[in-house]
Amino acid sequence: MGEFLDLIDDVHYGMRRLFKNKKRTNGISISPNVKRWGIELGVALVVGILTGCITFGLLNKEEKSLKVSEEKAVAIEDSKTPSANEKADEQAQPEEDFSDVVITVVDPSAYAPAVADWSADQINAAISERSGYLDGNKYWPAVSSYWETTRSVTDISCYCQYLFNTDKKVYQASDFSGLAPEVIHMAKNEIYARHGYAFKDKEIYNYFMGQIWYTPSILPKDFTEDIFSETEVKNLDLLNSLDPM
Repeated sequence: MGEFLDLIDDVHYGMRRLFKNKKRTNGISISPNVKRWGIELGVALVVGILTGCITFGLLNKEEKSLKVSEEKAVAIEDSKTPSANEKADEQAQPEEDFSDVVITVVDPSAYAPAVADWSADQINAAISERSGYLDGNKYWPAVSSYWETTRSVTDISCYCQYLFNTDKKVYQASDFSGLAPEVIHMAKNEIYARHGYAFKDKEIYNYFMGQIWYTPSILPKDFTEDIFSETEVKNLDLLNSLDPM
């Protein structure tokens, strides 16, 4: 600002010196009033031009700065404010309540010995390969319901373990109270399936083929019940008495 004022003073001083000399120009003398007006007019023009340039620069700079600030503010606000679609999605999707869901994860050590050492990939592959055997099987709906409602098993364990440990525990009639006839029938035949009995009945055969631990290896004509342990014999006698099918 100081340099601007010095410039004005220099111009003012120069013009005063220019018109201070009273010599005639082309035989005509210049009056003092004309000199003064000329000086004031020149100073006014210079000051006006310089002031206009400076003012234009300042205003233009301020306008650009304000415009940029507004653009940044709008961009930040847009990034924070969810769109109408996002708000609609949030309102349309109520929070799910899983408080009443019970999932029982069975320890792999409870799996049948034939699959106890299998990897997860091997188990999943075998289940996928055999899943077709249970499609439309007349025993599977009742057995599947037993796993879910009575045993609280909802994972792949129902394909990997026995319905009952009839090879290790001697059961009582009360242990089978209230169970569907299909479940009791499969519990009895499971004693045979555990030893590789190849069933002739298609429905029973398909049911056990859906159990990845089952491998049919002994034809009925070659099978002998002497293979059963004392515990299995006691459970077989009990289940025979309870089986209505």
